Amino acid sequence: MRTKLGWALSVLGVLVAVLGAVVMVLLGPDSRFTTGPHAIETDETAVVTAPKVITWADVQVDVLAEVPVRKPIFVGLGNSVDVADFVRRTGRLEVTSFKRPWRLTTRNVDGAANLPGAPTAVDWWIASSAGLGGASISTRLPDETVSLAILSVGSSNLTGLEVTMAYGVEGGFAKGAGMLLLGVGTVWLGLLVRRGRDEDWDDWEDEVEEDVVYVYVDEHGVEHEITAEEAGDFEVVEEVVEEVVEEEAAPRPVTEPAPADEAVHDPDSVAPTGPAPSVPGVLTAADVANVAAATPASEQVLYVYVDEDGVEHEVSEAELAEFEIVDEEDDS
Repeated sequence: MRTKLGWALSVLGVLVAVLGAVVMVLLGPDSRFTTGPHAIETDETAVVTAPKVITWADVQVDVLAEVPVRKPIFVGLGNSVDVADFVRRTGRLEVTSFKRPWRLTTRNVDGAANLPGAPTAVDWWIASSAGLGGASISTRLPDETVSLAILSVGSSNLTGLEVTMAYGVEGGFAKGAGMLLLGVGTVWLGLLVRRGRDEDWDDWEDEVEEDVVYVYVDEHGVEHEITAEEAGDFEVVEEVVEEVVEEEAAPRPVTEPAPADEAVHDPDSVAPTGPAPSVPGVLTAADVANVAAATPASEQVLYVYVDEDGVEHEVSEAELAEFEIVDEEDDS
């Protein structure tokens, strides 16, 4: 799973990085994409775009129109209704469709050879410019239906017309750089995820510790944990080694004690073959000897009763009257 996720992140990162690099190359440091000059073959007086051809908004657009021999030319952007009304009786080349960066479909519309008036005399243009041999505008497209018009001023026409356009995206170069960095970071993350699969497995193995527990089950089915040294006195019935992760160590399961007349199936238990082990709360002979050696007789006297199974039990001085004293040692 981690390998698939790592590869998916790497592929996604490569795609994002490539897209960011393409955006940076196309827009350049000035965040503008330029196409042209493109020749438009026409001998009409006007070239205009039909309504709905320019469908995008809030995009910075630069248009440069050039004609030979310094002929007067006008470039303007206006509301489609105003532009269509201005050139409705004039013979023109109408652009019926346009796809970026530069692919257009045109048709010829018959009409008069001249414009109804000077285009510089009207005031409804959103952006306009006039010049000899060329004219250009730079504007941000508004959120309304607009048309672009390239018009010949005077008695000349638009023979030899060439148009250059530039599309600007605000902060486009920085956005492309951000995409490139994001893609590189995603590729690096995918590499870490793929490598981390083996490294995390090794770390998990390092955290595994072996802990051997020896358990003695007495005749009453009670479990008693004993040390490795004490386990040497018993015969191992079955040994099970469980791997427990340190961070998620689960408690050793507690099983029900087996009946005395049935075989013990506890995987952690061993059957006694030697002397009985020490039982918590009951002193053995060795314990009594150690206590007697460490404690002055004047301070403490211990009385021990040995049952028929050879198990020693400590009794109080009040209970001593019920037993016969077999042996009494004086350490003083």
